[in-house]
Amino acid sequence: MSTSASVEDPHQDSELWTVRGLIADHKAVALGVAAVCAVMVAMIVVAVLGPKAGAVTDQTTCTEWGSANQNRQNAYATLYIREHGLAPGWAPSPVGVINAINAGCAQAYGDDVSDTATVVQAVSRSF
Repeated sequence: MSTSASVEDPHQDSELWTVRGLIADHKAVALGVAAVCAVMVAMIVVAVLGPKAGAVTDQTTCTEWGSANQNRQNAYATLYIREHGLAPGWAPSPVGVINAINAGCAQAYGDDVSDTATVVQAVSRSF
C-alpha cells in the first residue's frame, strides 16, 4: 500500500451551504423574503396592539356593537335600563335589551345602515 495516493474527500468538491452564502448569492430573493417577513410581523403586531373596542354608549353603531364583548354589552344594557327611565319593576332584563339591540342591528345590516345606525336606534328600529 502506498501512502502517497490521496483519497479524495467527497466534501472537498462540493460547496458548503450557509445562510450567509445563500443570501450573498441570491440577494433579490433574500430581500423579498425579508420584506414578506416584515409585513407578516407588522400584521401580527397590529392585531395584538391594535385598537380595542371601547365602552358601549348610546352613540355606538351596530357595527361597533357587533365587536363588543358580552361584558360590555351587558354593562351597556344595564346602563340603558337605568338611563332611559325604565322603572326597575317594569324594566326588561339586560338580556331583553341585548336581544332588542341584536334584532334591531340585524335589521340595520339588512337595510345596509349598520355603520350609521346606533344601538338606541336599533332598540326602537328608527333608522
